Amino acid sequence: METAHASVASDFVKCKLDEFFWEWLCLPESQKIVRQAIQFAKNENSCVESPAPSPHFSAIRGSSSGRPSPPGSPHSRGCLRDSLSVSSDSSGPPGADWSASVTTPSPPQRNAGVAAATGYESSGASRPTAARLETEATKEPAEPEARGVGTSMLALGSKVIPRFWWPKRQMPTEVLTQETRQKIHDQFIKQGLTDIRTSSQLEPIVTEVFGLSKYFVVPIFHKIKVFYDIVDDSAESKSALLAPSPVAITEQMLVGWCEGRIQPDDPVLSFFWVVKKEHNSWIEREDFSIFLTAILLTHPGLDFLRETQEFQDRYADTVISRIFFVYDRKDVGRLHLSSLRRYKPSVIETWRQLAEHDDIKMVRDYFSYEHFYVIYCTFWELDSDHDFLLDKDDLLKYDGHALSRRTVDRIFSEIPTRFTSAVSGKMGYEDFIRFLLCDQDRQTDRSVEYWFHLFDLDGDGCIRDHEMKYFYEEQVQRMECLNYETISFQDIMCQLNDMIWPKLEGQFKLADFKKRRKFAGTFFSLFSSLNKFLTFEHRDPFQVKQEQMDNPDYSDWDRWCADEYLRLAMEEGEEPEEDRAAEDPIDEVSSAKGRRGGAGGTGAASISL
Repeated sequence: METAHASVASDFVKCKLDEFFWEWLCLPESQKIVRQAIQFAKNENSCVESPAPSPHFSAIRGSSSGRPSPPGSPHSRGCLRDSLSVSSDSSGPPGADWSASVTTPSPPQRNAGVAAATGYESSGASRPTAARLETEATKEPAEPEARGVGTSMLALGSKVIPRFWWPKRQMPTEVLTQETRQKIHDQFIKQGLTDIRTSSQLEPIVTEVFGLSKYFVVPIFHKIKVFYDIVDDSAESKSALLAPSPVAITEQMLVGWCEGRIQPDDPVLSFFWVVKKEHNSWIEREDFSIFLTAILLTHPGLDFLRETQEFQDRYADTVISRIFFVYDRKDVGRLHLSSLRRYKPSVIETWRQLAEHDDIKMVRDYFSYEHFYVIYCTFWELDSDHDFLLDKDDLLKYDGHALSRRTVDRIFSEIPTRFTSAVSGKMGYEDFIRFLLCDQDRQTDRSVEYWFHLFDLDGDGCIRDHEMKYFYEEQVQRMECLNYETISFQDIMCQLNDMIWPKLEGQFKLADFKKRRKFAGTFFSLFSSLNKFLTFEHRDPFQVKQEQMDNPDYSDWDRWCADEYLRLAMEEGEEPEEDRAAEDPIDEVSSAKGRRGGAGGTGAASISL
């Protein structure tokens, strides 16, 4: 507690010192000193004149002793009032002296320094009038990276702070800029086109002018045809998407479709308005269908799936579920523009990366086929009756019966997140994807929130000892049954307090876990997963460090998927061919992969779908 108070006091003192510094810098005397120091450093003058006393030195922030008064003090306010009255009685223009006395230095410009704001003093020029100050204040700074000024300058009415924030657009411009129109026209000229009839002719415009992925070309081509009633909106079959347009699409038609949808300098905005339906202000799951279909039809790394419609659908469902897991934080089934701008990894950038890699496993975020393979196989192993729904008994088999019964009961209470299966007491495939992402990467915000709400039994926003003891009791019973040495709850609590550092010992809030997210997963694993608990107790810190150094850009999820993919590959290689044909649900796809000859491989050739 004393440490927290000391930290607060230190921050307060720092803020006051910063404020005093800016007050000092506002004084003409201080400005002259700084200007002279800069000139001396540049060797512009071999002889620097000594500071001359300013009549306003004590009038703005001064006392009878000549020392500046702290900002906001009664003495300083009195001096300011006196200065105002003197200025009003002077014969000069109204407010001229007052404006001059409180004018603050503008942000430093290249080769100008502080002298740019107060150069009239060193040059011997007369004091500027209020009109001149107003003109100088409204000038744009020469350097966009010029820093702002302190709060004390705002209080004195400074008008020289450069604009440092521009709100993002909420919708594209209704009319394309002349520059964008010219770029589109240049692409027509470059290709020697008078109109567009195939999606390949549209590709350079989509990638170079619109700034979108080349895998947006086919969907955009289809949307343009629908917009001009060339084809029906429901015609989203493979043949219809790839077929040439029966009516030529002219340059003017293309520009007309782009207006209100494309913002070349803001790819996120263009992505949002191209994907969503016309009448919605959000993106729904089904809006991504045509874009995933285009990837499945045209990406060379997914050639082997083109004859297996079932697994194409499962792959698309998995990708869409992963996108919504990242961006739909409230689980309402809608993605808003603000979410696309805020959360990472960026689906817009990942979509672009697809064009850079023919091997789709190189793109780990969202589209990785290796990750889909692991997710789907894990779900299929648990779904004993293959109805594509999991009950409590099915989930208990997860990770070698690692989850405790109380944890599974809490998951099926739908407190951490509501199921989308529409079947009471059943977890669907999309729900399982969400659970798996939260379980295998417990450092993300979504995962931390998921497990926090699971352990917060009374829903008061704080996990206390009685709630942890409720889950830990079952862990102790399971360890005793396996003849493992148990650890007392008091020792566990001591370790957890040292790891998470809550403000109050024994009371863990969501903010505490997000501040110490590196250890949040360990905290939740101790009470929910016996395998993760034992792994933590017998971990080799050197091996863990080495794994992180081998793949520093891998998340816990990436490492787990890589390990599971290798395990599945070994099991697939050891299983007899006749057993795979009889039992393996993905044999048909594996055979398709084998016929493809392993070109553009996505991992172990013997099992990759």
